[in-house]
Amino acid sequence: MKLEKDYQEAYSAWSQNTNSTTSSDLLKKVNPVIDTALQSYGGSSAKSPTLRSKARRLALDSFGSYDPTKGTMKTHLMAQLQGLRRYSQQEQQIIAIPEQVALDAQKTEAAGRELEDRLGRPASDAELSDYTNLSLKRLSHIRKARQPVATGTVMQESGDAGMFMPATRPAQEDNTSWVEFVYSDLNPTDQYILERAMGLHGHAVLAPGQLAKDLRLSPGAISQRMQKIQAKLDQRDELGML
Repeated sequence: MKLEKDYQEAYSAWSQNTNSTTSSDLLKKVNPVIDTALQSYGGSSAKSPTLRSKARRLALDSFGSYDPTKGTMKTHLMAQLQGLRRYSQQEQQIIAIPEQVALDAQKTEAAGRELEDRLGRPASDAELSDYTNLSLKRLSHIRKARQPVATGTVMQESGDAGMFMPATRPAQEDNTSWVEFVYSDLNPTDQYILERAMGLHGHAVLAPGQLAKDLRLSPGAISQRMQKIQAKLDQRDELGML
């Protein structure tokens, strides 16, 4: 076995039981490799919180393709993280944004990583808002200043295997207040799903498969949660919330 001694315990625990805790522990162990990759491939964006988040995601994805009989973990990760060059170039092309927005963006990126390490899953915006003392409106402004976003409705699974179709409520309908009311009553995991499924608070819309990957849940679990969230959204007319 060519796996370095420093990573053996964490990798063994991850291999035997892949979950949020073992994934987080293994990410912490390989953090020096991530730092090296950022310096090597990140260019002028090497210290960007956004690029670091992307590097962590690439590293997490790469664990599944690593074979300890064929090479070291560091060699494998450095090869997989070469994609940071492309992300770095994309980030450098983003139009400059006001300094305070940039500072708040760095603050939220760092807070998001800290919360993910602590919780073992990505934090919802409600949790991020509490942690940073930035309002949901401010978080939305920060994201919209950095990238264009799409908004829509929760995606729910159709009768066809593996297919996801838009929910029935039209995206153009002005139901922002009701959506935020429903959002405030959800648990953090469902808040995260609603944020990313509808593009709330400046988020880009994510497909159910990506949500499952982010939250380390099965696609079926995501589908069930989406259907329950959609049921709550559909109560608007029943309750006369116009």
